[in-house]
Amino acid sequence: MVGGVVVAHPHPLYGGSMSQPVVHHVARACRRRGLATLRFNFRGVGGSDGGYSGRDEYRDVQSAFAYLEDRLDGVATSLAGYSFGAAMSALAAGEGTPATCLALVAFPVNWDEMMPSFFARLGSSSARVLAVCGELDDVAPPAEVERLLRGAGAHPRMITVSGADHFFIGLADLVGDAVAAFVVKDARGV
Repeated sequence: MVGGVVVAHPHPLYGGSMSQPVVHHVARACRRRGLATLRFNFRGVGGSDGGYSGRDEYRDVQSAFAYLEDRLDGVATSLAGYSFGAAMSALAAGEGTPATCLALVAFPVNWDEMMPSFFARLGSSSARVLAVCGELDDVAPPAEVERLLRGAGAHPRMITVSGADHFFIGLADLVGDAVAAFVVKDARGV
């Protein structure tokens, strides 16, 4: 095993769950490359206890990370998230979760509840950052995602998927492969 990755799903109030196709494909691509993966449902989704709060879900990411990191015993562990899951993963990293890398798919900069000020501490994380954006995404426009991440002190590697919108329909495999390649390269120290 070359490392581990926690994969967080999109917004719970819009049908997001760990079974969402992009989340599934990211986790599957990571497993195929030798990474231990952990997908989870945010509080109140599926059989998970609790309910949606809107901002504290980053703690669910932190708990999942701690669980996987404990089981991997010193192996590099990363965070990946899609849409809302990307925002919560970024918050977790900014709040001190020691991820080796942070893969943000369709990072939602155009939702009122995802105010850029929440990500001000992201630059304090030592995680390398990948941002995967759809060229036609109006929730996570590539130029705005890059501007927000750079403004927060991160230095992201940007991948823009041609012809894709926020949902990456028919392109989830490509997204999964991009995330897996980034995380594996980071885990191997290449």
